[in-house]
Amino acid sequence: MKIVAFKTGKPRPFNYRPIFYDQKKEEMEELMKRYKEPEEAENERFKAKIRGSWRRKESETKKMSNRTFYIYIIIALALLYYIFLK
Repeated sequence: MKIVAFKTGKPRPFNYRPIFYDQKKEEMEELMKRYKEPEEAENERFKAKIRGSWRRKESETKKMSNRTFYIYIIIALALLYYIFLK
């Protein structure tokens, strides 16, 4: 019976995939890329516009919630004043 302290791993297989150059395919990919770029740029502008509008709405609601918080604090202080001093 063989006792082995450390197991040796199997050798990694050799996976060679030859690369072929196809000039027509490269030209077609370049044309497709050139025509898709304006559409992608337009999409990016649209996304940026949406992000900006969300940020504006978020800051407006944050300002409004701060105002309402201060109003509630003033009302609570006025009620406490009325209850304890009258």
